Amino acid sequence: MKRRNICLKIEQICGGIVLVLLALVLLSGCGPGLSDATRTKAEAVKKDLDSTQAFIESQKKKYQGMSTSPDFSAMAGYASREKWDMAFPTAAATLARAREVYDKGLKVTMEQDKPEGETQARAQIRQVNSVVQEARNQAKMPFERISRITAAMTQTQAMETSALACSDTILSKVQSLEQGPVARAKESFPDSETQITARFAPFSKMADDTTANTDIVKAQYKAHTQGNADYAAFVTAADAIEQAKVTLSRTGPEFEKDLEQLYQSYTKILEDMRIDYFVNIYRESWDERTDSYNPRIVSYTRQVSPAVFQALNDSDAESIAEILPGFNGMSMRITRGLESAFKALNLDPVENWPDPRHNAATFYLNSTQLKYFHKYLKEENGETKNTGWEAVNASFYEQNLDNLGMAILSKPYGEFEPDPQAAPPGMAYVGNPKYGEWKKDGNGNSFWSWYGRYAFFSNLFFFPPHYYSYGSWNRWNSDYRYRKPYYGQTQAGYTYGTRGTSMNQSPRYQNSTFSKTGGLKTASASVRGGASGLRGGGPKSKGK
Repeated sequence: MKRRNICLKIEQICGGIVLVLLALVLLSGCGPGLSDATRTKAEAVKKDLDSTQAFIESQKKKYQGMSTSPDFSAMAGYASREKWDMAFPTAAATLARAREVYDKGLKVTMEQDKPEGETQARAQIRQVNSVVQEARNQAKMPFERISRITAAMTQTQAMETSALACSDTILSKVQSLEQGPVARAKESFPDSETQITARFAPFSKMADDTTANTDIVKAQYKAHTQGNADYAAFVTAADAIEQAKVTLSRTGPEFEKDLEQLYQSYTKILEDMRIDYFVNIYRESWDERTDSYNPRIVSYTRQVSPAVFQALNDSDAESIAEILPGFNGMSMRITRGLESAFKALNLDPVENWPDPRHNAATFYLNSTQLKYFHKYLKEENGETKNTGWEAVNASFYEQNLDNLGMAILSKPYGEFEPDPQAAPPGMAYVGNPKYGEWKKDGNGNSFWSWYGRYAFFSNLFFFPPHYYSYGSWNRWNSDYRYRKPYYGQTQAGYTYGTRGTSMNQSPRYQNSTFSKTGGLKTASASVRGGASGLRGGGPKSKGK
């Protein structure tokens, strides 16, 4: 379309600017409610509750008919011993629990129909579906047992052969683990023997259970040859062995990989943080000269500064700017207080003008988005490298607001990777003779002296170089290690981390993006804010 020659006069109108309390919205936007996909899945859940009730009833009737048949005599003893008839009331009770979860959870979320309930609704759908599936499995249990016991009666030798082969594989693999990587790890890291033994315990139990089930399979196979086998016990033991082999094929390699951690040393230090701010502006245009309202919307997405982002979020005005019709052409006026913000958006007001008859428009904030990034210094076995900017989610970003310059993950030699707890860089290595040794200063106070390749921990974020005292390390090791972050709190405040005196005196910190863009103050407001009053539409939008 050929661009129109439109005259725009810049005027100002009074617009009230009211600071509003920012809602805790991490990725906020304007929407009508829950998504159509979630609505469809929720409706399916509701129908599945009813169909599962009918399924349980049909399975119950099917079993009642089967259990009164003369052909059922071979199964009667097993059915009585294992209480197969109780599967159906058990399934009904489970389904009742699913209905309660639906009525008190998902149904309420769907009735509230709020965009921010999307994640919760999806989780509730998964939860109800899981319980419904449990009820279905319970109702199918008697028929699955009949099928497996029948197979055991007719395929006894094949089952025994397969079970014994699986047993040999399991026992051989567990023994190989115990005598190989487990024994070497215990010898190399005697201080971690208790943890190694604890991690190997499930495999020891698997071997013991497999031995016991193998004895059952052998005994019942012998009884089969004599005509008096307990086929239920036989198939239960054989199936348990088969399942143990499947489990071992998955968990065995994972365990060996865990053991390999013991021979590695690595630290992940939070070196910098940043937030990118985005706004989505809608321009809604229409023909003011007709009563037929047929608006067109054009969307502008812009990355903006924190100041512009906050100005738009904090405004209580209905719009950012308007294009007004006039005898000499269209004119534009910007809401007072938002002049700088509007200019920073760098919008072409008539870009992609949709209709030559349109002579009025309004600009408003449709949605906002925050994107979060970390930059790390990674140390591995004494070698360091810097990462580029890595995207992180809002929750993780907020969790680490106080952790600039801290090691958010530390894994020394001879230890398994712990749950992350922020600590000063290198603190987790102190006291370990692979990294350094305790020495005494001129006053007789103990401090940690690093070996050469780890000496960078002394001056990484500290100026002048900083050495951990025995008292500081002992306090962290006794009260904080594996429990909670440690910032070296004193009566004067914090020593480490974003708020710490060591960090704020560090040239490395002063040159960080986080510091240059306002640091903790700006980041805190941005992470916790995102709601806006600047969302609306044209004057004919009937309260849109």
